Amino acid sequence: MSQGGIIQLLPETRRSVDISVPGENKPLYWGAGVLVLVVVLFAGLKIYSSILTKKLTTINNEALALEQKRDRDFEKELLVLDQRFFSASGLLTNHIIWSNALVKIQGLTHPQIQIDTFLADTQDGKIDVKGFASSYTTIAKFVASLLSEEAIADVTLNKIDNKPTGLLEFNMGILFNKNEFLLNKK
Repeated sequence: MSQGGIIQLLPETRRSVDISVPGENKPLYWGAGVLVLVVVLFAGLKIYSSILTKKLTTINNEALALEQKRDRDFEKELLVLDQRFFSASGLLTNHIIWSNALVKIQGLTHPQIQIDTFLADTQDGKIDVKGFASSYTTIAKFVASLLSEEAIADVTLNKIDNKPTGLLEFNMGILFNKNEFLLNKK
């Protein structure tokens, strides 16, 4: 027959050919395969479990060996030492550091000031300075600079004398708060 110019030699319907072998049971094979898979998985997990148990036993034995090697007296001494370091750090924090004060004074000192005598008293929180300056303005700038520091409470200018060299000799007292001026605050 011809449909639209195409010649068809075979019929339109086809049949599938099934070949069955007598006595074959596919569900039985599938069940046996699943059973073998389960047994293999069970055996594999059992072996893996025994390997992990051996590793755990080994690690436990190593931990016990380390525990027996510990020197408990030395550990107690380390704890005491740690406590002492903690106490010492508190002392160092509240330790008077004059070099910090000297650096502050140096930073506040005008370049035309020459300090001749520097006497400090920690208990009274006072510094007595004797020095030389080129002019009254230089001394005034030095006093203003000192008063700009928060840790300095007061500056007392005791006397100013003219020297034959043209310099002015001055004596001054500087009162400071030692907790802010001398302690190691960072």
